[in-house]
Amino acid sequence: MQFIDIIIYILFVVLYYLFLKTALEVFTYKELRSYSILAISIAEVVVSLGINLFLGVLMLFTVLKLLKLNLKEAFVVAFTAEFGFLLGIIVVMFILTTAGTMFGIEGLEFNMTWDELLRIAGYR
Repeated sequence: MQFIDIIIYILFVVLYYLFLKTALEVFTYKELRSYSILAISIAEVVVSLGINLFLGVLMLFTVLKLLKLNLKEAFVVAFTAEFGFLLGIIVVMFILTTAGTMFGIEGLEFNMTWDELLRIAGYR
């Protein structure tokens, strides 16, 4: 794994941490320790990005149920954190890809031609 990949994964863990902490504070009024939220965030980023996004939602829901949240709170917090994380990934990767292409940062450059983009989009 390259250095830039490690930085991106750390950025994703911070992003997930912030969404999970915000969702817990807004929807449950419960405050967990920062270390437990960080541990959950690290595990969720690994599962969500490495295995499957839906499995990440199920894992977060299970962990929240184990932390004594009721069904409604766990459901809302799990989907809010995961949806916010997904949107955050899209925004962060768009910004990093744009910056990588503009400044020639290897590993963040956009390496597709217009023909490849149109073929993937189904227009050719």
